[in-house]
Amino acid sequence: MLNAEKIVERREYKRLPVREGVYALIKNNSSTLGQIKNVSMGGLAFSYIVNEEQMHGSFKVDIFISGQGFCLKNIPSKKISDVHIDNKLPFTTFAIRQVGIQFNELNHNQLSQLDNFIRDHTTGEKN
Repeated sequence: MLNAEKIVERREYKRLPVREGVYALIKNNSSTLGQIKNVSMGGLAFSYIVNEEQMHGSFKVDIFISGQGFCLKNIPSKKISDVHIDNKLPFTTFAIRQVGIQFNELNHNQLSQLDNFIRDHTTGEKN
């Protein structure tokens, strides 16, 4: 018989789903753009089309909303997870992944902008 262990949630903040049209841009040696799936004061997850470049170590991320002029720039971050996502589009050959990132030491202005972004552009209640 298998010993079933309880999965412990390690996140300090609850992740909330975001509305359509919200994107993240990872800036390291190259750039990776993807649609944000969920966000919290501690990090976010977004899906992206796989390219040759890998995300390593620490990097900066921008959060922006298509057509609304909102952009939160240069959030210091690091990759926590990067998993394959099944591509649900027929007749396509590209691979999709979802990356989870953790924010590192945001300044006061970035914290304020992130808090406003979560309040105004997520679906669900904030903890």
